[in-house]
Amino acid sequence: MAAAVDLRHCMALHQAGQLDEAILCYRRALPQDSTGIQVNRLLGLALFAKGDAAEALKHLRAALARAPREPALLNDIGNALRALGRRAEAEQAFRGAIAANPGFAFAQFNLADALLEAGRHAEALEVYRTILMRRFDGIDADFHNNLGTCLMALDRPQEALTAFTAALKTDATHVAAAAHAGAALQRLGRNSESVAFLRETARRGGATMQVLATLGQGLLNLTDYAPALEVFDEVLRHQPDLERGLTGRGLALSGLRRHEEAMATLDRAAALYPASRSVQLVSGNIRLAAMDAEGAVAAFARAAALPAGSSPDAALALLMFNRLRLCDWTDAAATRQAILAGFANGTQRLPPFEALCIADDPALHLRCANQYAREYQPLRRAALPLGEIGRRIRIGYVSGELREHAVGHLLARLLELHDRTAFEVHAISLGRMTGDPVQARLHAAVDGFHDVSAMPDDAAVAHLRGLHLDVAINLNGYTGDSRTTLFAQGIAPVQALFLGYPGTMGAPFMDYILADTITVPPGAEGFYAEKVVRLPGSFMPTDNLREITIGGLTRAQFGLPEHGIVFCCFNNTHKILPEAFDGLMRILAATPGSVLWLREENAAATRNLRAEAAARGIDPARLVMAARVDHADHLGRHALADLFLDTLPYNAHTTACDALGAGLPVLTRIGEAFAGRVAASLLDAVGLPEMVVDSQATFEARAIALAADPAALGAIRARLAAALDDQPLFDTPRYARAIERALRAMVDRHRAGEAPEAFLVT
Repeated sequence: MAAAVDLRHCMALHQAGQLDEAILCYRRALPQDSTGIQVNRLLGLALFAKGDAAEALKHLRAALARAPREPALLNDIGNALRALGRRAEAEQAFRGAIAANPGFAFAQFNLADALLEAGRHAEALEVYRTILMRRFDGIDADFHNNLGTCLMALDRPQEALTAFTAALKTDATHVAAAAHAGAALQRLGRNSESVAFLRETARRGGATMQVLATLGQGLLNLTDYAPALEVFDEVLRHQPDLERGLTGRGLALSGLRRHEEAMATLDRAAALYPASRSVQLVSGNIRLAAMDAEGAVAAFARAAALPAGSSPDAALALLMFNRLRLCDWTDAAATRQAILAGFANGTQRLPPFEALCIADDPALHLRCANQYAREYQPLRRAALPLGEIGRRIRIGYVSGELREHAVGHLLARLLELHDRTAFEVHAISLGRMTGDPVQARLHAAVDGFHDVSAMPDDAAVAHLRGLHLDVAINLNGYTGDSRTTLFAQGIAPVQALFLGYPGTMGAPFMDYILADTITVPPGAEGFYAEKVVRLPGSFMPTDNLREITIGGLTRAQFGLPEHGIVFCCFNNTHKILPEAFDGLMRILAATPGSVLWLREENAAATRNLRAEAAARGIDPARLVMAARVDHADHLGRHALADLFLDTLPYNAHTTACDALGAGLPVLTRIGEAFAGRVAASLLDAVGLPEMVVDSQATFEARAIALAADPAALGAIRARLAAALDDQPLFDTPRYARAIERALRAMVDRHRAGEAPEAFLVT
């Protein structure tokens, strides 16, 4: 007969961490356990501590068979099941323990953490709150940290910050809570506080990779790229393969315009983390910044093919939009439908600009803009004072495109014509300094030109507030080198959206949007978070002194046939949706000898457009590509074409202005949203409203009819030529006076203590 095993000896081995010896001891003691409960439980706990959850579960269940409502056993079984990834069974065990003993704190803690781990944050929060309300023993720093993590997942960063602060009060060395507190501050828009706090945490010895990576993210949020790069390089010195370190380093390099290094860093991240959707999204965005559209599409396609995370992202929308730039219409209709359905049910994000390009729906545009504006909600717009009465009204035009760009060309003459006795004009550049002739002209046209492109957000805000602007004009919206954070924090007492973004920003920090009666017709104000200010004529400024090559250009120079109709569409390729292209090809098919003159944007787009033409039975040679030329020659070559054919849902904007200014008639189809009504506004302001149609069938029929009737088309050209001198569109001095009346009215309302309100400028 075997000698009796002293169970106290087994337990002593267990408590001393001698798990192998303890397990062996418990196994020898099993036969002498008459109840089958105590030794099975102790053996199960020892096996669990050693990492053998499956074997532990067998013994814990053997004990439970003898004591089916024992709370401690149910809790232990829940822990084993949770370790095995059997979440539903673990939850059932924890709930069973709580049902048997509602005051059993450990089961409450474990249930809350299991729900948090499963992503069931609202349910987890209820359990955490029960624990707090009942003041269970064991509420420690880990508890507060987990509660904060739950609140962050529920997008309640202020409450999360309170929880993380409680964790740090309980244990000042809890570096995970410190890193999470820094992240909560960032979510609240308090990036400078976050950076200072995390730097102090690191200085005190808490420089974990989590703390440093969160510090780096705060610096990225502040657009302070050089120190962000230093931080992420430090992270990678310790953990060369850390995903957050690699993506952060790539974003910092991209912000510093070191694009090749940024892409190489993301290539490494993608090789290490092929199943990471976020790595592919960052890779795609970095490639966009590097002007590598094909590489961006490949990255976004990989992202969209991977399982989605717990939070919705814009992978599918970014994939579709950048495919449009390449005229790659793979599954375009199905992808568009999936994006719109996903946005409606909350599983997809749809960036506002991309929404303008794929849907003629102002209600959708407002919802997308509202969603993006919420990211800036934690930032508090400062209440800034107007300048003293009698001082010139100080205007700041803020743009990332104050250079050789459509915005730069449209804006230059307006800046030159502002009444300097009444207005002081500043240009604030968010984009690169190129030194090109347009940028030089803009520089000379203003009282002050301020390059804040390399300044972190906080420094840029301080600099711009120091200008004491009365009105800050946002020329970017959600496009290009926008710095929405500047407007969210407030850089002027009056802030207005103008020109560069044809839609609402959905944000409370933008007071006005400059439009006209066609782009935002009466009754459409509800689709705009801003108050609508309608200018007379068209909202779009033009250049009455534009330099244009007249004569000396031939069709042969540009690969055009000497005879036959030349249809023209110099719109960006992302505006040419497959349905629009179908219509263009039907027009070519019905007009023998005609060609379509398109902007040459990239080699892939050219290749794809020609293949799509062939697929529709049109000789690809009938698509003629217009390479980039000097701007004056570009304007002048419009005269070689017969008719400009527009697109929907995103019209020709500057391109329509260019065509009309060169005497080339534009045919447009008017839409419902701002972006699809701009060409109609321009045509009305140049006296050609009959060139605006309201259906695709009418658009095609009118184009075909005009191509077949040289006399009718010639009469329209003659009217357009005469209109350039007497219609409002190219009367820039008159336009300047109108926009000044608008700006003065905005300032007067603010000075009178009146809230922004819509008005018509007469």
